Amino acid sequence: MQVLLSLLIAALVALCWLSVLDRATQRQVESATTQALVAFAAARGLNAGISVLQSTEVGIGVSTHPFEALDPFNDLVEDYSSVMKLAIGSLIGQTLLLEISSSLIFKVALTLAAAICLISLWWRPGSAALAWKLFASVALVRFLLLLALLANTAIDRAFLDQPTEQNMTEVQSLANEVQATSASAGSGSLSSAERADLETEQELLQTRRPNLHTQLVEANRRVALAEDSLQQTRGRAAMIKARMSLAERLNPFHEDAELERLETSLAEQRSRLEDEVERREQLLQELAHLDARREQIRRRLAGEDESLVESLSQRLSSLSDSLSLEAIQARIESGTRAILSLMALFVLRTLVVPLVLMWLGLKLFRTIYRIQPGSGHHVVSPAQLAPPPES
Repeated sequence: MQVLLSLLIAALVALCWLSVLDRATQRQVESATTQALVAFAAARGLNAGISVLQSTEVGIGVSTHPFEALDPFNDLVEDYSSVMKLAIGSLIGQTLLLEISSSLIFKVALTLAAAICLISLWWRPGSAALAWKLFASVALVRFLLLLALLANTAIDRAFLDQPTEQNMTEVQSLANEVQATSASAGSGSLSSAERADLETEQELLQTRRPNLHTQLVEANRRVALAEDSLQQTRGRAAMIKARMSLAERLNPFHEDAELERLETSLAEQRSRLEDEVERREQLLQELAHLDARREQIRRRLAGEDESLVESLSQRLSSLSDSLSLEAIQARIESGTRAILSLMALFVLRTLVVPLVLMWLGLKLFRTIYRIQPGSGHHVVSPAQLAPPPES
């Protein structure tokens, strides 16, 4: 019993001064704190993005706020932020307690208590029980939190790290999407990337316009030729009808091969003329849209204010695409599960599991504390070791 206790005491003193477990635990707590801060930043980003979306107005005269429907999710994000604050506070408190328990004062105190306990075990067995309780009390303060956090780290790696990483990736992705969407809703200034895209589009439109104009000129020429051909065919058909007698005109069974050919040609030419006119109209509309887009890009690059109608049109177009309420809500539904999971995981990792492990550590300490090193140990005095007197 004395040998085992002595080896245990020596091992604990060595661990206390080497600080190997302290550094490993400190790194794990710092890593968990960084992870919690990242999760909290994602929560604040979500909250800021949703607030911008909720302030988005649509309408002329009477403004509406279609993204007010996101208010319940915003409340959930606020609760998530509060949980992350609690988790961060718990981790910072654990860091401070680790620094205190690993300070020089506790190292010296544990070493002195170990020396007293060893002296009592081997040379003062009557006070061994009291010395052991003193050493156990100092060791409890020095190692309880350390061992609890080490066990917590093992549990995290085995069961909690993977789901935490997956849900954090989901929440961060959602935060980035919401912030990007809110930026497109609330920002009227151009970023460098947007300006570069607009300038590239402007160059493409400028290059395309001469080609489009050439096609329009050619389309006008083909329409004119089709009209001339149609007029000539009509004139020849009219001349044939003028040479016909009244009886031939009134006779339904009278046939004229040349007239029938001209009438067939007239039908084909009318169809061709309609196609050419439709093609010309398409080119005219395309040219008009191109010029309107060029003017819009010029205004945006120059920083000129858009008209009310253009601004409203752009806002409605944005709402129908990236700011679609249905799309945002569908995306948020998947993010809600990730947020609820993260809330539960961080509460477990930073509060529930460490407290349970510390409670179990206190139970173990009570068992160790009841050990009576001096009980049942008979010490032989020097007088008893002397030989008996001769009779």
